[in-house]
Amino acid sequence: MPPNTKPRRIRKVKCDEAKPHCTRCTSTGRKCDGYSPPPSRTPSPSSTALMERPDLFKSVAEKRSFSFFQSRASTQLAGQFHMLFWSNEVLQAAIHYPSVRHLVIALGSAYEWFENRAPRCANAADSSGGMQFAMQQSNHAIRYMGDVFSLQGADGQSIERICCILTASILFTYLASLQGNLLQAIQHVRSGLRVLQDFESMDHFSGPRSPSYPVPVLRLRTLLISIYGQVRTMINDESLLKWHHDPLISHLEPVSYFMSVDEAHGYVERLFHNLQAFLQATERFPPRTIEELTAFASRRKQLRSALTDSCEALDLLATRYQSGKSANESSGIIILRLYHILIDIRLEIDPLKPASRETAFDNLQDRLEKILTYCEHLVEENNTVYRTPSCTSGLGIVLPLHTVAARSRNPQRRRRALDLLLSIDRRECLWDSILTGRIATKTMEIEEHAHSAAMAHRLEDQAQELDHARVREVKIEFTEEKKVLLQYVTVGDWKVGRRGTQHVIEW
Repeated sequence: MPPNTKPRRIRKVKCDEAKPHCTRCTSTGRKCDGYSPPPSRTPSPSSTALMERPDLFKSVAEKRSFSFFQSRASTQLAGQFHMLFWSNEVLQAAIHYPSVRHLVIALGSAYEWFENRAPRCANAADSSGGMQFAMQQSNHAIRYMGDVFSLQGADGQSIERICCILTASILFTYLASLQGNLLQAIQHVRSGLRVLQDFESMDHFSGPRSPSYPVPVLRLRTLLISIYGQVRTMINDESLLKWHHDPLISHLEPVSYFMSVDEAHGYVERLFHNLQAFLQATERFPPRTIEELTAFASRRKQLRSALTDSCEALDLLATRYQSGKSANESSGIIILRLYHILIDIRLEIDPLKPASRETAFDNLQDRLEKILTYCEHLVEENNTVYRTPSCTSGLGIVLPLHTVAARSRNPQRRRRALDLLLSIDRRECLWDSILTGRIATKTMEIEEHAHSAAMAHRLEDQAQELDHARVREVKIEFTEEKKVLLQYVTVGDWKVGRRGTQHVIEW
C-alpha cells in the first residue's frame, strides 16, 4: 500500500490520485476515499513549546542556540527533502534525551558560526555563540552518550538506545561537517553504520520494533546511508571496507507514482546508491563466467528499468504539483532530474570497457550541458539561498556540477561549472562546493597543460596523448582535520599502474 493512503481503500482499478477524488474511480461508479494529506512540513506544536521548558536549558546561551537551531538551522539542514527529521523529530528527541539536546544546541551554535564565518562577518560570532561553545556542548553530549553505551552493555540491546546512538551519529557528522572536519565526519558515519548493521544482524533481538523514540529507525538508516553514499562517491577505495552487507545495496521495487517529493527523493537516492555499488563491484570484480555475465546484464537492465520508472513517476508528480507546489518542492524536483541524468550517463557507459570510459563521455556532452543549465537555473531562481553559506542534507547540486567540471570537453562549459561551484558557498554534508571546485580546477589544469604539450607534437600522436592525459579518477585521502591528499590518476597512469600526480589542499 502506498504511503499516506487510507488502509481500508480497496480498488479494482488503479487510482489516478486526482484530488479530492480519483476520476478513474468516480467515473466507474466507485466511491473514492482519496488520499490522506501529506505530512506537515512545519514543526509540531510540541516542538514549538520546547522553548517554554526552562528545565531543558542550563543557561541563556544554551536556550539561545537551541532557538537558533529551531528557527533557522533546522530548515537549512533539511534542504529540500528532510524537513520532518530536522524540524520535528530531532526536536522531539531533544526533550527526552540529553545527548540529543546538547547536540542540537551545539549544531545551533555551530550553524550560526558557519553562516557568519565569511570575511565580512569574521568577528560576528563570539565565544558563547560560536564554535567554542558548540564544542563545549558536544563534550556534554559525549558524556551523556557514555551513559547510553554503558546501559547497552549492562542491559543488552535496546532499539530505543540504538535509535539514540544513530541520531547522535548523524548529528555528530553534521557538526563535524560544519567545522570543516570532513575526516571526523566520515568516521562518525562509519561508526553509526556499524552500530546499525550489528543491530540488524541480531537474530535474537526480541524488543519492540516500533518504540516510542521520536525518530523511526528506518529514517535514521536512510540518513546514515545517504551520507555514506557521499563517502563512496568521493573515495572509490571505500568500497574495499568489509561490512555485513554493502550498505548501498537495497531492494528497488517497481514504482509507478510518487506521493511526494520526499518519497521521490528516497527512491532516486536508493537508485543512485545501487548503481554506485554495482559499478564499483564490477570494476573490482569484472564478470568472467557465463553466469556472472548473465547476472551483470540482468542487474544493469534492472537499474535501467528502475530509472525509466522513476523518470515517469517524477513527471507525473511534477504535473500534479504544477499549480500548487512550493519553491522548495520545485527545487527538489529539479535536483531529482539532475540525478536522473547522472544515472542515465553512468548507465550509458559500458563498465566492461574501463579503458574507454573517459572517451565515452564525448558522446554525452549534451547531457552535461543539460545538468549545468538546470544548476544555473536553480541558483538564479534561489539566489539568496545559494549565495548564503549553507549546509544541507539530501541530494544537491555539488556532485552534478563536479561531473560537468571534470568530464566536459567544452572549455567554456567547464569554466561555467567551475565558476558556479566556486561562487556558491554550499556544503551538502560532505560535498563542499568550494573544495570540490578547487579539486576540479586542478583536473582542468592537468588536462589543459597536456593539451598544450600535445599541440607541439606530430598530429598522428596528438589524439592518443590527449586521451591518455584525461583524468580518470581523483583518489582522495583525508589525512588531517582540514587537509586532503589527492592523486590525479590519468588514463595513461591507470593503464601502467602509476599513482598519478599528487596534490594537497588545506582549508
